[in-house]
Amino acid sequence: MRAHSNTVLAAFVVLALLLGTLLIRYIHGPRVIGRAVSPGGVEMVILQKCNWSGEPFTTSFVYRKPGGGWRWFYFNHQDNFWGHAGVQMDTNQHRAIFYRNNAPAVTFDWEAEVYTLHRRQTTSTNGEPLPARWQP
Repeated sequence: MRAHSNTVLAAFVVLALLLGTLLIRYIHGPRVIGRAVSPGGVEMVILQKCNWSGEPFTTSFVYRKPGGGWRWFYFNHQDNFWGHAGVQMDTNQHRAIFYRNNAPAVTFDWEAEVYTLHRRQTTSTNGEPLPARWQP
């Protein structure tokens, strides 16, 4: 009976380590939580990376026009876990609306490169360039 208990305990420890490793790899990121591509090929991505501190996650919005480099906009450096961002494309207005908990979080006009951060009610243009080989 003792050998069976040891086997069960060993299996439980291995499973716990495996699940822990997968969880750490999942949240360590950066993780893509929302992605859209305009009809003209502009890529738009919301990313989240674990900070491993009292400020749990940093969330960012990045975009890239065809043939260009990635550019970055701030979202939040003290964010909570965000599992998935739904997106609605409005091709007539040239914009993508990314949602969090069924509420607009970010609107991006890919033609004018205008970023709207709804929680702060701010608008920015011309995101910060990222290094040439950077990829989400």
